[in-house]
Amino acid sequence: MCAAAIEAHSLGKVYRRYGRPVHRLWEALSGRPAHSEFVALADVSFAVEAGEGLGIIGDNGAGKSTLLKVLCGVSQPSRGSYRVSGRVAAILELGAGFHPEFTGRQNAVLNAALLGLSDAEVGAALPRILEFSELGDFIDQPVKTYSTGMAMRLAFSIATQVEPQVLIIDEALSVGDGYFQKKCLDRMRAFVAGGGTVLFCSHAMYYVSALCRHALWLRHGQVAGYGPVLEVVAAYEEHLLAKGAAGEEREEARAATPSLARLRSVEQVRRGPAGEVRVDSDNYRPGDRFELAVGWESDDPSLAFSVGVGINRLDRVEVCAFATHLDGAAPRRGQRRHEVRLVLPQLPLIKGSFTIFVYLLDEAGLHVYDQRILERAFSVTSDAYSFGLIHPPHHWE
Repeated sequence: MCAAAIEAHSLGKVYRRYGRPVHRLWEALSGRPAHSEFVALADVSFAVEAGEGLGIIGDNGAGKSTLLKVLCGVSQPSRGSYRVSGRVAAILELGAGFHPEFTGRQNAVLNAALLGLSDAEVGAALPRILEFSELGDFIDQPVKTYSTGMAMRLAFSIATQVEPQVLIIDEALSVGDGYFQKKCLDRMRAFVAGGGTVLFCSHAMYYVSALCRHALWLRHGQVAGYGPVLEVVAAYEEHLLAKGAAGEEREEARAATPSLARLRSVEQVRRGPAGEVRVDSDNYRPGDRFELAVGWESDDPSLAFSVGVGINRLDRVEVCAFATHLDGAAPRRGQRRHEVRLVLPQLPLIKGSFTIFVYLLDEAGLHVYDQRILERAFSVTSDAYSFGLIHPPHHWE
């Protein structure tokens, strides 16, 4: 078994809240409490082995950022203990640690030095930082002139190019453009594959599931779930559905960032005497042939793509899902326009109305270039009342 790179034992963090600033002075002089306590973390324990990723998930205000700040040494715990082995690079808040009057180059040198690099190591790391960030001439402009996306580029480049053993990221990728998001995700995958350890806080469950082997779900500062990532993510998604937040999460995911590729069409294909007919919605009988044509366009013909399709019942129950990269199909590349078809020779569904989710992905099925949701895309009706949802091939013996 690998040695634990990060360990936390019964971590707790309590903040004092005062109604007015003068109450602090009154409390100090009188010796009588004039504050209330807010428990941000309570009895949080976990361990992360070297060469693994741990996803930190939970609602806003659950204590995720507080936990990461404690592990980075930015904040001290009120109780409990923790240990982090090796050099730590972190992106907690965009712009944190940057001097706004310094240029990007100067901030890169400063931050690399603060992370413990010698002058020679800073000199060796600087070209890699500048190349990865792709900031061009802006690297010599003051950071106060940067957009949030540019600040994220610089922060991520510094954090990943100074050769840390532990990388801690708190939702930084959400502000980047699609191209740089993919670049960052590829870098994190390579970092973990090379033996690095990642703590990744995100509301994007797909990224968490793809990058991490385990997940820690925080709720009101306490551990609500900890274990294999798919189990914890499934429990967290059930929690979101129960509180009615699933719609809000999907709307956030649907807010597309500028991308190098876009879905152009998602159509169901029916065959008849007059040939093919393409429709947005349709009605089927059990056992009918089901075809879904997915078309997209790319600004860069060298990019490689895979496609994912999910079918959900209207109450958000996930019925089935398909993905070209998981089924062994070669990534599509080499041109600006593409189309693939998902074909089910015999639809196994027997009743109900269904929503189709379509995802345009990179070759690894990790980065989402674009997505489309077709509400009430199709329905299935039977001649007689049917039990259940599907009718799989079977026989009796």
